[in-house]
Amino acid sequence: MRNQYLLICVVFLTLAAAAQDWEACKPEGDYSFNDLKAAVRRVTSSGMWSGWDTKTFNRSGDLVATAILKTLDDSQMASREHAREILMMLRNAFECPQVCVKVTDDRRPRMTLLLLKHLNEITGGKIKSDIDEVKQYVLQQSVK
Repeated sequence: MRNQYLLICVVFLTLAAAAQDWEACKPEGDYSFNDLKAAVRRVTSSGMWSGWDTKTFNRSGDLVATAILKTLDDSQMASREHAREILMMLRNAFECPQVCVKVTDDRRPRMTLLLLKHLNEITGGKIKSDIDEVKQYVLQQSVK
């Protein structure tokens, strides 16, 4: 009896986790540019992410780069900590662009590529390998 209860719990938790992953990529739901900027501000000020932040980035695609540029100045972006957070936001923005991003134009990384180039310049090339890795990932994801 105990094994059956344990099996039911494992199956339930597995299904719940799968449903949560699926929900993260559903393009439905409202998001606004202000919500996106608030997520950028929250992540960079606290260093912590919520599931809502991840979903917001996943659903926004290239618009994330614009929100970063509108929210942070160069001195904030140049700090090693914020630069790594920015790279993670951009990576999340292109995790599933063809499925998650509702606006077709935001599935292409135009502003993102410009931001990555700018980020490399303002950090003095100190995290060039990390930037190149994210750039390659974003380009791969955007053609899928």
